[in-house]
Amino acid sequence: MEDFPLWEQGIRPEFPQLKGAVQADVAIVGGGLTGATCAAMLAAAGAKVVLLEARRLGRGASWNCTGKVTSQLVGIYQTIAEKAGMDAAGAYARLMREAVTGVRELCARLNVPTQEQSVYVFAETIDDLPALNKLHRLESRLGLPVTEATDAGGCPFPVELSLVMHKQLLLAPLPYLLSLVASAEKNGGVIYEHSPVRAVEGRRVLTENGAVKAETILLATGSPAGCTSLPRLAMLQQRTCQTVVLEGGPPLLASHLSVQPDELTLRPTHTGALLAWDLGRTGTREHPGRQLILQRTLRALLPDMRVIESYIRQDVWSGDGLPLIGPVKPKHSHILMATGYSGWGVCNSYLAAKILTAQLSGRPLADAGLFRPDRASPKLMEGMRIAGAYLGGAGRIGAPTCTHMLGKLRFDPESQRWECPCHGSTFTALGETLDGPAIHDAQVSARQR
Repeated sequence: MEDFPLWEQGIRPEFPQLKGAVQADVAIVGGGLTGATCAAMLAAAGAKVVLLEARRLGRGASWNCTGKVTSQLVGIYQTIAEKAGMDAAGAYARLMREAVTGVRELCARLNVPTQEQSVYVFAETIDDLPALNKLHRLESRLGLPVTEATDAGGCPFPVELSLVMHKQLLLAPLPYLLSLVASAEKNGGVIYEHSPVRAVEGRRVLTENGAVKAETILLATGSPAGCTSLPRLAMLQQRTCQTVVLEGGPPLLASHLSVQPDELTLRPTHTGALLAWDLGRTGTREHPGRQLILQRTLRALLPDMRVIESYIRQDVWSGDGLPLIGPVKPKHSHILMATGYSGWGVCNSYLAAKILTAQLSGRPLADAGLFRPDRASPKLMEGMRIAGAYLGGAGRIGAPTCTHMLGKLRFDPESQRWECPCHGSTFTALGETLDGPAIHDAQVSARQR
């Protein structure tokens, strides 16, 4: 049973800590969905893979991923169309549809249970109807199988109108992740836990007690470990998401997503539902107000459901809506990254693994260039300015500084952790690193706590 979220209890295997020096074809840093999927695909392709996880497998953003496998990404397509063009949005929509099929087939091979479902996007009020109609027109142009719903799909609260996408999937993320890891091990992959990476030097990945020498290094840690360069950092924004486990009430028949991208999403479980809620950019002051809205929403819209548990995760969003997948720097093509999924981890982790496996096999995918991490756009120059705003001394006097790029940290009393508004690093109340891109712990005094 151990430390799984309540909504997906299971048995977690133990993996050793890396001690000493080992060699590999590919060293993967990060044991979330991306790292596990890449490990499974690369090992199946014949690569010698070593995967390093700082804590326990799946303990980062994958920990409370809601497990929706869908090409219905609501506002992401609009962002891509506006900032990268309709051709890019169309290609990404096609790849997301292929990812749904790919995850379905992968789960079948791994004997991982999935549940077919419909995904509804709803307009809660009349004021939301223009946004819903705009989404319908765009997704129809992109070739996505979306139609206006003739019913509300069993939505537990009143809505004005919905769009529906059928034949999507649900899965339990951690059992899925552990099945991927088991597949990697079966094909010769080696997994290490409790092995936080402290540095990447050339082709060596250094941990506290060991090192991996590899031809290729893949950073699959959300915010790439040690990344301090623009325009990559300007492309990324770290946001905080809360997942609430609900029980009771009538059974849900489908997943429901608000047409407002920063609002709630709701998916069924065996005993109730999961509600995911965007709390805003990490390290900002949006959290307290968002928490109050969430509590009122639960009481008003879902009065028959009770909160069993609540989890916090960090989602890394991309400035133009497209993930960043490929070399961190063109001159260092042996160091790859995969991040910027904007809250849609299952399909994008599959897409990243597919792109990177093809690239390392010498058969790059035709659309891989869309996701180059070194891409830049004039529309993102403002993001670069914001990324450097920490130089003005964001935060309050006396706050500790982030060990990534010295941004002033802010303390969030709700989650009891320090957060960096520059690039989203988070630390415990004692200063221990929780989420990157920071690698080293922050120095927090008793007075600051």
